[in-house]
Amino acid sequence: VYIDRINISGNARTKDYVIRREFRLAEGDAYNPLLVDRAKSRLKRLGLFKKVDVRRRPGSSPDRVVLDVTVEEQSTGELSFGAGYSTSEGVIGDVSITERNLLGKGQFLRLKLGGSFERLQIDLSFTEPRFLDMNLAAGFDLFHKEIDQTDQSGFNSRKTGGSLRLGFPLAEKFWGSVNYTLSRDELFDANADASLAVEESLGESYTSSVGFGLRYDQRNHPSDPTRGYYLQVSSDVAGLGGDVSYVRVLGEARGYYPLAEKITLVGRAVGGHIEGLGDDVRLIDLFFKGPETVRGFDRAGFGPRDLVGSQNALGGSTFWAVNTEIRFPIPLIPEELGISAAVFADAGSLFGAGEFAKDRDGDGVILVDESSIRASIGASLLWNSPVGPIRVDYAHVLASEEFDDEQAFRFGAKTNY
Repeated sequence: VYIDRINISGNARTKDYVIRREFRLAEGDAYNPLLVDRAKSRLKRLGLFKKVDVRRRPGSSPDRVVLDVTVEEQSTGELSFGAGYSTSEGVIGDVSITERNLLGKGQFLRLKLGGSFERLQIDLSFTEPRFLDMNLAAGFDLFHKEIDQTDQSGFNSRKTGGSLRLGFPLAEKFWGSVNYTLSRDELFDANADASLAVEESLGESYTSSVGFGLRYDQRNHPSDPTRGYYLQVSSDVAGLGGDVSYVRVLGEARGYYPLAEKITLVGRAVGGHIEGLGDDVRLIDLFFKGPETVRGFDRAGFGPRDLVGSQNALGGSTFWAVNTEIRFPIPLIPEELGISAAVFADAGSLFGAGEFAKDRDGDGVILVDESSIRASIGASLLWNSPVGPIRVDYAHVLASEEFDDEQAFRFGAKTNY
């Protein structure tokens, strides 16, 4: 049986070819119901349509069939404003303009401005999902980010630059990517009592890096999964020009398992390491970890620290964390309000201070660098509010070091895992 025609209807704005390219077969090809079902799933994952329906009917002869593809478009442009309060940053706000179907071509464009009393961030992102009419996703990012880290590490940081990226499929739901990034990085305005290691890291430099990544996504839904798993690994190598040389590796694995209807067990494991290539790793390139990995700790709340003066966090070269969470609805609260709860257990560590800090240990720096496990348990309240996902966490620390900064209560944006 062969495909006589593929008819598409309901796409008032989206171009026909945006829908047709999700089918791995064309008119005249042998009819394969498995490939048709996969095309239907891909169309749903685009996020452009409320409904997708594919029906088969007899064609012009007994060995021919016609596929009728009916879609119902949904709004793909968003202008969002958000404001609130976060325990880690104080008053926060953002403005975002997003279009997921630019000119009906399936292109993605987003301009976002966000900030608080401690952070200013501007991002512009564009993605063409079928570059040169091939199954390649190409795009670019421009960014500017300033962070006030004087309370945690005794300095301010600024990063401005851009990147080019290219993604390509290796198999169904398995993607590879390559990217190139050029940025100007600066550490400035150190505290009067900042660590000697911080003072000697002040200044500006340029980073030129190339990276690659692998991603496998087996989740049943990209934004609110209840079943499946997600795997990702990436690596960046800096030193193709610029002022710094290093190799950085990051990895993450997430799993989702339904324990019962609307009750989901979620697990995550994440880790990373950065190593200098002939040069010491700069302070701005090291990892600073807190509640995003182990809840119950302040921003940059654990890891290598200088105990002199204001006890600045100095960052680490290696980190790991594991998170386990059970998410469930709250009895007597209507589901349409988007409110749910969770209980969790976290563990992780951050260690391996930079050589600039180790070299000064005992000479104006009292360095503590422990690889011991930090752990916590707690409960969360999650709300898919009209201005975006919000999460409230209360954590009780089970294991820590005496020099760590703890924070039992945390209020802010919902973690994305």
